[in-house]
Amino acid sequence: MRKSTFIFTALFLLGTLVIAGAQQPQSAAEAQETQTFYMPIMRLPSRAPDVAPSSLAWGVNFINSVDHPADAEAFAAGKSTGAGWNRWPFYWYKIEPNENSFDWSEHDEVVIADFANGYQINAILLGTPGFYLNGRAPVRKTDLNANGPIQLRSIQTATPRGVHDPIFADGSDVYGEGKTINPNNKFAVYVFATINRYKPGGVLANAHNWPADQGITHWEMWNEPDFAIFWDGSQEDYARLLKVGYMAAKQADPDAVVLSGGLANVDDPDYYEKLLNILKNDPDAVAHGYFHDIFATHSYSNSWQSWFHVWKSQRDMKEHGLTKDVWINESGLPAWNDYPGPVWDSTSQFRGTIQETGDYIIQSAFYARYAGADGIFHFQLYDGCGNQPAFTDFPPHNSELCDGSGNYNGKPCAGDAYGLFRNRSSDICFSQHPEAGSARPEALAAFQILTNDLAEGVPYLRTRQGEATPLGQPVEIIGVYRLDTKQRVIGIWNRFGEDQTALIAAVDSSATLIHSDGTRETITPTGGNYVIQLPGATNQNFTPDKFNSYMVSGKTFVLVETLE
Repeated sequence: MRKSTFIFTALFLLGTLVIAGAQQPQSAAEAQETQTFYMPIMRLPSRAPDVAPSSLAWGVNFINSVDHPADAEAFAAGKSTGAGWNRWPFYWYKIEPNENSFDWSEHDEVVIADFANGYQINAILLGTPGFYLNGRAPVRKTDLNANGPIQLRSIQTATPRGVHDPIFADGSDVYGEGKTINPNNKFAVYVFATINRYKPGGVLANAHNWPADQGITHWEMWNEPDFAIFWDGSQEDYARLLKVGYMAAKQADPDAVVLSGGLANVDDPDYYEKLLNILKNDPDAVAHGYFHDIFATHSYSNSWQSWFHVWKSQRDMKEHGLTKDVWINESGLPAWNDYPGPVWDSTSQFRGTIQETGDYIIQSAFYARYAGADGIFHFQLYDGCGNQPAFTDFPPHNSELCDGSGNYNGKPCAGDAYGLFRNRSSDICFSQHPEAGSARPEALAAFQILTNDLAEGVPYLRTRQGEATPLGQPVEIIGVYRLDTKQRVIGIWNRFGEDQTALIAAVDSSATLIHSDGTRETITPTGGNYVIQLPGATNQNFTPDKFNSYMVSGKTFVLVETLE
């Protein structure tokens, strides 16, 4: 769930390879890009699309969690984002501290508070207890990156003992009426017990007389199984864990919605395709939707990747006759020029300015939504400890506190400014911002534009303008249509370094132009077009490529116009 800057090298290189071929398509992805982009501006649709809206999930990671229980101030911060979903982990090793003995107290408190504050929960099931290790000696995974060590309990990553045993006591692997869980399949026991407690009509709901529909409905089977620091088994092991989790979940609650573990897209960009190819050989896969209802994936730093990850997953599904919702349930760009980021390093890899974090949030969401994403989550509400060890803290500085190893008092001298809000003065990490606990206005405003103005808009248009280059045309235009307000909501930005002018054919006498910092103005068309000046992109904080491309496009605008 936490990202270190080194994570994105492979991800960016993948994106570069795909984008670079946009003018000479050799794959379906590149072909679709070409077919979609090069429409003349006057062909932009001026009527509503004939499609029904989907239920779009807007979420934020760690509004409230067992690691960081939210108080009234944190819930108020979360509420200000407009998000309706909170994503956080249900740690198996905390729930089952001793073999066959469950302690629900910490998780109960967080679940109760989430529902009291109106949140739905994307619950992540992970974290193997030490006594269920699959014959492996514990190894602590620390100091993976001198610039941002990740510290995880080794038990959090381990393949659980018994996961390949039958799921049910009758020796079968398919849920059904009256069946009981095989006690030797420890993950199945954990999943069944957890869902039975927190589902609508479950143990906790009955204890608190909740309405019939109140409870956790969405369950994610692990986190980033394609990333070695979160999963130590083979891909076949994860395929089995996904099936075990799915079957145990449906036995506990036939209406449970099962998410595949959100992919990091780092170690293996083809992980999902390979996973489906493994699962297709399971005799139960076709009848049970390949053991997941929603495909979850993560996208960081390069905004265009949010389109690619959604599109690629849909292509992979289609090859197996599947159609599923896709959620990007982690996404973000850390700021380098705000504490605790390395404010002295304007080229800090895979980071951006505070302004660019806002631009990224909007661009990523438009790309993802146009590709068909049904859920978009920001990582995260506060900075937390980021990729750094617990209790990493230091006063604001301009590199003078860093020793030769990039440390301060034995821990990193910089951190990750992912949050829509800065850490508070009571936090164990990065607690010394002069305005501790305050919003990062650009990031928060950008996310509020998504939840307020995109809402449940359906994909509507995509085109590009400007002189073509080896990377395509510079001006990106992506829109959604809101059936509730009869408005088209169009994101507009400049992909390259030179300033550009966008022309949007008007269908009304005026429109609202929203800047990424939340500023709004009314504009009128000139010669039948809205004319929008687009500053050039500036962010090249990745390994340079021969095309001189940009990780984040330039300043982003959102045009809102009524169609009917």
